[in-house]
Amino acid sequence: MKRIYVLLLALVLSSTMMAKDLVRISYSGRAELEKVFADPNLTVHYYNNSEVFASVERFDANTMVLVDHNAFEQNEVYTLVYCPLADQELYLLGRETLAQTNDYVVFRGSVMPYKNDGAVAIFNKEARLPRLSRDFPQVTEENPVVREMVDQVSQSQLEANVQHLQDYGDRLWAGDGAYAASNWIADQMRAMGLEVEQQPFDLNIGFGGDPAPNVIGIQRGTLYPDVYVVTGSHFDSFSYEALIGLGGAPGADDNATGVSTVLESARILTKYEFECSIVYCAFGTEELGLYGSEAYASRCQQQGMEIIGFFNNDMNGYLRDGDPIHIDCIYPDAVEPIGEFYRTIGSVYYPEIPIRHVTFSEGDSDHTSFCNHGYMGIFPFEDYENYSPNIHTPEDLIGPSVNSFPNMQRFCQMNIACLAECARIATDAVDEGMASQVTIYPNPVENQLNIKAEDLQRIAVYNAMGQLVETVEVGGDQFVLQVGDYAAGLYTIQVVTANGVVTKNVVVK
Repeated sequence: MKRIYVLLLALVLSSTMMAKDLVRISYSGRAELEKVFADPNLTVHYYNNSEVFASVERFDANTMVLVDHNAFEQNEVYTLVYCPLADQELYLLGRETLAQTNDYVVFRGSVMPYKNDGAVAIFNKEARLPRLSRDFPQVTEENPVVREMVDQVSQSQLEANVQHLQDYGDRLWAGDGAYAASNWIADQMRAMGLEVEQQPFDLNIGFGGDPAPNVIGIQRGTLYPDVYVVTGSHFDSFSYEALIGLGGAPGADDNATGVSTVLESARILTKYEFECSIVYCAFGTEELGLYGSEAYASRCQQQGMEIIGFFNNDMNGYLRDGDPIHIDCIYPDAVEPIGEFYRTIGSVYYPEIPIRHVTFSEGDSDHTSFCNHGYMGIFPFEDYENYSPNIHTPEDLIGPSVNSFPNMQRFCQMNIACLAECARIATDAVDEGMASQVTIYPNPVENQLNIKAEDLQRIAVYNAMGQLVETVEVGGDQFVLQVGDYAAGLYTIQVVTANGVVTKNVVVK
């Protein structure tokens, strides 16, 4: 019996020692942030421009603020809700909070956001700090082909996209409008020739209903199809009036403008070829805590995708009367290289537009999901102090909320210039003549794919998710690729020859 008590005591002590606390740690500068990430006592789950949320085995009251004991044992998620101090007393009625600051409150589990601001869900996942060794292209003068691209941006097309999304009435995370928007965006991307996936994801937040899936469209690169430049936006909308059936959530500025920017970027860029792949995303359930982008960015990290950078689009259609067109860039100092690249693109293509780096303490957006999974993400915003006063209300409409399509046009043109310069326009070596020298058949194929070209060197196969399926070193002028064990679907075949590189899409039945 004594031995049983000893074993039970040891088990209790062991479980106590294993328990971790959720803490908040303030930091200043990249060097301090790197020290926090390198601390073996810490598992970082989320960071912003000044604070880290982490689970720890040994709590230090001198450097940490306790948020919760036994982190993640009672729930799968914590929620940071942006809410100004003056409004917290009303917002917190009947709610138990774990932490409060002048700008936000933290809850155990999931909650609805404060009316006019956003939320970030903090998951039991280990965050990754983006490396600073990523070299963005050095752009010192306009590329005439990029200028040709940006000059094609149509204000009328941007407006038509916003109007279509506004007309759903609301796009609440699991409502009919959100599903209709997801399907419509997917159809638009397919019509542009993109490889399209609608990515489902779990919510597990107790609000009811399965969230409308993300939409992911890939434009495959000709030389480096496994290197990606990503742009995205969220398509869901939110208002308390829509929740209780007393109004809509048209979400024109937040965030039909962002979706429209992504679609217009894709419409133009798909007319051209690039060395690297470009991914166009539309995320669901951003308003409740960045759930859709978290699901995608987390998968990218798990798959080891090489992403040069993520360019977010969220609210770019409102301009206060009398203000000139300008861009406020939101991102943590830890990813400064992408901010510097964005400003450089602006100075080259649109030097008349003021672009400034700002710290936003009233909300967040999908770039944060990428920054927390080891990628550099940036959030160009209409104005961090004077953004649309109508977001998250039934008045988020074209007119009162989206009042400047010239503003939208400039944001879209900047997005296109950044994507084009990062993905690099395909060189003349990969032209129609080169492509005609490579023969791949049959297509569709069931078992054996014949590949013929002069002086074959390597064949790489990628699935529709952008994952490398296999690479084969070859020689000679022809090769038979065995695809009988492949799952049915769309694949990209990259053929490397002594004369250049060609990519072609093939359907496996």
